[in-house]
Amino acid sequence: EARRSVRDDLKASDFKVTADFSQLSDVYAVPIEITCPKYGDAVVVTYGKDQRMIVSLEELVSETFKVNIIQKGEAAEGYFVGTKSANPNIITVSGPKSRIERISEVVVEVDVTGASETFHSVGQPKVLDEDGKEMDVTYIDFNENYVAITVDLYKKKEINLQISTTGNPADGYVMTGIEYEPKRIVVAGKEEDIRRIRYLSVKHDINGATADIAEEIDLQEKLPEGIILVGEDKTAVINIKIEKMDTKDITIWPGDIDFKNKSSSHSLYINTTGPMQVTVMGPEKELKDISRTTLKPFIDLAGFENGTYTESVKFDDLMVHSIVTISPEVNFDLAPLG
Repeated sequence: EARRSVRDDLKASDFKVTADFSQLSDVYAVPIEITCPKYGDAVVVTYGKDQRMIVSLEELVSETFKVNIIQKGEAAEGYFVGTKSANPNIITVSGPKSRIERISEVVVEVDVTGASETFHSVGQPKVLDEDGKEMDVTYIDFNENYVAITVDLYKKKEINLQISTTGNPADGYVMTGIEYEPKRIVVAGKEEDIRRIRYLSVKHDINGATADIAEEIDLQEKLPEGIILVGEDKTAVINIKIEKMDTKDITIWPGDIDFKNKSSSHSLYINTTGPMQVTVMGPEKELKDISRTTLKPFIDLAGFENGTYTESVKFDDLMVHSIVTISPEVNFDLAPLG
């Protein structure tokens, strides 16, 4: 109730509604008092004066979360976003238990669009649910309302990847091939570090191997400190062919032997007659091409004086083969010419 002149000017914002929680009942009902401070006793509330509000109470809890940085945009061409750090990197979130329990992570966003050097930024923390959706932060408090972010930008460079082997397969086995991918990789680092790296060389140990090798290699582990591998895939795949060696018997004759570096002042007389049996070991496909003519047997006479000698024959065409047996050795005489 009020005088007409007052009543005609009344607005909803002129009224004040107060709930006194000191009078909270056992059924969580709170009495509501409606007043009109602007006009005081000139306004009397007659309808709805005695009302009660039913409230829902919930436990207030706090939980700490790591601050994750979400990158927005892309760095300038030729640059890579490296380390991203937040300060503080842990935040305490407080609020109703039902809301805090829904929080999956706390994030802060940073825009790196066109960036080509290390920079600093400030962002406000956000909370995401388990579906990655941003949650309403009403009734949620952070112990820090702002997070300082530092973003390092690195120069990118494409280099060759070189994978080779070290060691030897088990006796009787031979490596016949190696394949790997990728052949080129993109790395990033500070200007002075990226300038020094020209390629990445990786050695893969095949010592004692008796079967083909198919593995993945962690390339990041092989890079020098300060260099980062760009891209989600940090590995190279490698396939190394290991074969069991076969044997092949080849017959040669003394006349097949090349006596190298014989002095022009010496005469050579070969005492060994008849065929000699040579057993060669190697991969099957390589042995097919080995014959009496391709073996190119020889004895090096450099430094030999007059006399009678018994020497083992050597062979030129043995880059991927080995001699198992040769019998007999060659006996010959060197005598003064004339």
